[in-house]
Amino acid sequence: MRRLTFIFLFSLTTFFSLGQKAHLEPAQDLKQFGGDLKSYFDSIFSKLYKGFSLTPYARYTSMPSFSYEYAFSAEIINGKYYILSNRLSQNYWYFGNRNTVELISKKVEITNMLYSKIGELFQILASQIKKSEKEVMGLDGVTYYFATVVKNGEVKAGETWSPDDNSLLGVLVKICDKLFVMGNGISISQIDIVKEIEKLITDLK
Repeated sequence: MRRLTFIFLFSLTTFFSLGQKAHLEPAQDLKQFGGDLKSYFDSIFSKLYKGFSLTPYARYTSMPSFSYEYAFSAEIINGKYYILSNRLSQNYWYFGNRNTVELISKKVEITNMLYSKIGELFQILASQIKKSEKEVMGLDGVTYYFATVVKNGEVKAGETWSPDDNSLLGVLVKICDKLFVMGNGISISQIDIVKEIEKLITDLK
């Protein structure tokens, strides 16, 4: 029953047709859930976002059905620009003793240009969040969350569920996964990622 409830939650915003996903949907109010889901959501985000700013400049979260959850946040620390990457050692939903799930945190310094482009991208995403007219139920997959602070100081969050690889949101996920990996210390060209973000910004506009 627990697994079925979880799959249902992570299947609410699914679209499968090619290119259909061009915007995020509003992030669900997770306070509406009770029981095991309430316990899960009450604890996972505080654990996963440890060290992240409470007013996110650009925060990305990946919540797979079966593998470990992970996130990154673009941050300014002592006047320098960083990607902070956090991941859990196990899938938090399925692991029996959640108290033993470890947080693995790493960070890497990035250029002002990359930091600015990430912020520009997330502002566009926030401005285009809208509820889709139709919902299609799916099975196992990944829910992705994107959050940023907009001009009035409000934290605006959107989500998408397993977008098609060739859709705009599919490209977005690929870019954000690269940023997460970069934050883990894997060598990736920042210039190349800037170019990918610039192209996606143009396509989203």
